[in-house]
Amino acid sequence: MKLQNSLYCIVSKEEAEASVSYDIQLDANHFIYQAHFPGEPITPGVCIIQIAKELLEDVVGERLLIQAVKNVKFLHVISPVEMPHITYVFEKITFDDTMKTTKVVALVNHDDTPLAKLSFTCKQS
Repeated sequence: MKLQNSLYCIVSKEEAEASVSYDIQLDANHFIYQAHFPGEPITPGVCIIQIAKELLEDVVGERLLIQAVKNVKFLHVISPVEMPHITYVFEKITFDDTMKTTKVVALVNHDDTPLAKLSFTCKQS
């Protein structure tokens, strides 16, 4: 299930020498938040990872499949009501043309507060 333009939308994208960052806006009215949790919506961990994968697809310009998740640290609850705008920063993007894989470290932030840190590998689909 693609979450872009339903659970979230891209507000801006910024490319730097060693990183790519996306400011996104979460939709607190999305049906996922009605179940997780009614009255106090929280972004599910699996959605945080799926958003990272979709944004990485935008970086590399092709569809990807998550092959392995090396490390995930959820540091703060992500509420679309309290923090509708969050930032994904992709650092250490490594391409392996032989294996057709992309490894990445992604940070999820709200202002200066770290919310999550992800490290995963994707394979071209």
